[in-house]
Amino acid sequence: MALYRNIHLSFWQDTKVTDDFTSEDRYFYLYLLTNPHTNLCGCYEISIKQMANEMGYDAKKVGKLIDRFSFTHNLIRYARSERELLIFHWSKYNWTSSEKFRKPLLQEIQNVKTDDFREYLLKLFDGENVKYGIDTVYGKEEYGINTNCMDTTDTVTDTDSITDTVSDAEADSDNNILPEIKEIIQYLNDRCGTRYRYQTKGTQEHINARLKEGYTVEDFKTVIDKKFGEWNGTDMEKFLRPETLFAGKFESYLNQKITKKAYQSQTAQMLDSFYDQTSEWVRKMEEEERMKHDV
Repeated sequence: MALYRNIHLSFWQDTKVTDDFTSEDRYFYLYLLTNPHTNLCGCYEISIKQMANEMGYDAKKVGKLIDRFSFTHNLIRYARSERELLIFHWSKYNWTSSEKFRKPLLQEIQNVKTDDFREYLLKLFDGENVKYGIDTVYGKEEYGINTNCMDTTDTVTDTDSITDTVSDAEADSDNNILPEIKEIIQYLNDRCGTRYRYQTKGTQEHINARLKEGYTVEDFKTVIDKKFGEWNGTDMEKFLRPETLFAGKFESYLNQKITKKAYQSQTAQMLDSFYDQTSEWVRKMEEEERMKHDV
C-alpha cells in the first residue's frame, strides 16, 4: 500500500474545482484521491461507514456527497453491492508512467469486483500499453477518461443501507431530470426517513404534473411537512410516499389546516427536545456543584 499520494498542482487551477466545487466538495474530492484505501487504478473498495469515520461526517452526509459527485459533477460511480468506488479522472491528478507500475496496475484492474468498472478500466488499456497516458489527461479529454463507455452504474443516495441501482436508461437520462425533482425527493427522504428515488418514472410524472400547474418546490415541502406532522407514528405513515403526496389530492393537502393532533404532535416533539436539553443542562450544573464541594 502506498504511503502517500501525489496531487498535481493543476488541481487548484482546474475550472471544475475553482468554479463548480464548494469548499466541502474540495475536501471530499481530495479525500477520495488521497485516502489510505486508494490504489494505482483509481477504483478501490471502501464503505460509506469508513468514509464517514475517516472524514468526521455521518453516513447520511457522505451519501449526499456521493450522490452529488455521481450526478451533478459526474466524476465518480459507487457500487454499493461491492462497496467499490470508481474515480473517472484518477490519472489527471494521480498518475505515474513508470514501467514498474504497469504489471501491478493491470493486476489491480483484474481484481476489481464490479464488472462494469473492470470493463471500463480495461478499455483504457491495450494489453500492457497504456492508451490514456498523461498527455491525453491534459489534452482533449477533460478528465482523461471517456465516461460514455460506461454501460451501467450503481448509485447511492442517502445511507449505507440503500440497495437501489440505476439502470442504463435512467443513468443516460439522469441529466434531463429537473433539479426541482431531485430537491423535492431529497427533502422527502430527509424529513420522513425514507429512501425514494428521483429516477422513478411515476414519481417524476407526479411532480412534473404539479410543477406544470404552477406549484413551487416550497409548496411540495409544505405538503411534506403537513402530512408528516399528521401521519408520522400512525397507521397512515405508510402513505408518506410520492404517489400519495404528489398526486390528485396535492392541492387539498397544501391548503389543509394543521389538525389539533398534528399540532399537538409537533408541540410534543418540541417540548421533548427542550426537556432533554434542559435536563442535560441541569445535570451539568449539578455535576459542577458537586465538583466544587469535593474540592
